[in-house]
Amino acid sequence: MRIRTKIVFMFLALLVVLVSGCMDQKKEIVVDEPGNISNYEFEVFLNESSNQTLANTTTYYLLEDNTKVQVVNIAVNTSKLEIYPPETLGGGREENPIQNFVLLVEPANETTAAPQTFEELSRRNETSDLNYTLTQEISRNMKVINLEFKEPVTGFIAYTLEIPGTQGFAFLKPNSEFIRVVLPEGYVTGNRVFGIARPEPANVTVDEKGRQNLLWISSKMGEREEAIQVKYYTKSAPLLFSAAIIALLCGVGLVLLHYARSRKELESVRGIFELEKEYDQRHRRRK
Repeated sequence: MRIRTKIVFMFLALLVVLVSGCMDQKKEIVVDEPGNISNYEFEVFLNESSNQTLANTTTYYLLEDNTKVQVVNIAVNTSKLEIYPPETLGGGREENPIQNFVLLVEPANETTAAPQTFEELSRRNETSDLNYTLTQEISRNMKVINLEFKEPVTGFIAYTLEIPGTQGFAFLKPNSEFIRVVLPEGYVTGNRVFGIARPEPANVTVDEKGRQNLLWISSKMGEREEAIQVKYYTKSAPLLFSAAIIALLCGVGLVLLHYARSRKELESVRGIFELEKEYDQRHRRRK
């Protein structure tokens, strides 16, 4: 009996330690002041293939400095939003994981999820005064930020995340039907030499600002496609690369031409030397 008692006691102690560790991993994120609304683009995205209906949509606006990404969510009757910071996939910083947090939402039971509603919300000058909680925890061995409301809301949710300073962006698939990535102006993707998007987007368009827009439809993606990766480059990169290759080939051609010409001159000199040598030998025989 004593041995069984010790085993039970050890099991309970281990359970307490594990539970305490899990509790310590969850912490609340406090937003000191509302974010700046003017920093974001609140576009009312409509899916043309679904009779212009609104659905939960997450749009990532990549900035040209490659160090931050602005995220704008279209939330339809949503009470919880999971945010996976870039550090989940090996980038970003643990401190201050979310910045410039902006809410333009209304209680879902007091508004209609129509384009006109979102148009009105996008023109607001003040953020919504609704109660919410932001907590960061470890889920499935990954860091996740949970945004929770007391009741379902409809509207825009925007925030900024830090990302590694490279021309590549990787993120876990959010819980949205439509997932969009807007590349910085002057950048593109799709060239297998310089970078492509994986998995392949369902649609690629160019907006009024000349930016390439990539679209994924969550319901049409495979279960194994949990992460999306976009490698992008400047529009001039392929042209500059081709010019560099041509210049290199021209340089090699000039070197080969110079080598052939020098070899020909050496062969001419060698021929003259051989003739002189033969002439000397004949002259000595005559003597």
